[in-house]
Amino acid sequence: MASAEAKGDGKDGGGLIGFVIVTVLALGLGAGFGFFLADLPAPLAETVDAASATSEQTGAAKSAVQGVDGTAKLVAMTPIVVNLAQPPDAWIRIEASLLVQGMDFGSDVLAGQVAEDFVAYLRTATLSQFEGPSGFQNLREDFIDRATIRDREHIKDVIIHGVVIE
Repeated sequence: MASAEAKGDGKDGGGLIGFVIVTVLALGLGAGFGFFLADLPAPLAETVDAASATSEQTGAAKSAVQGVDGTAKLVAMTPIVVNLAQPPDAWIRIEASLLVQGMDFGSDVLAGQVAEDFVAYLRTATLSQFEGPSGFQNLREDFIDRATIRDREHIKDVIIHGVVIE
């Protein structure tokens, strides 16, 4: 009987020691990865500062959107609140802006027309279209497509500031 108890004690102690070793190893790797991530923003900030200094020296404005220069302006649209097609009690509220280039007058009227197009699109959309990891990206791409159909020459991008689905 004593030999059976001795065998049982050895197995329990080994499992506890293994658990402690694995836990300490995981904590060490997590801390090391945290220190690695903490060092990343500093080089990125230096790169951004160097790029902005270079653009200021050359006088050329850099843009993330293709074909947009320094004359582009952001036109705020009124918030869009509309009910979705399915489920019938689902509502969506979107705050967005248009990036417009080369249009001195009438950009507010254009923003109103594009907002009407967005409302017409959203009334036919279902909640399942906006679910999942790619739902917001699909919404943004659909908005850009509809806006460029309205005015391909002046509208360069659609910026979505906020989306609330209730």
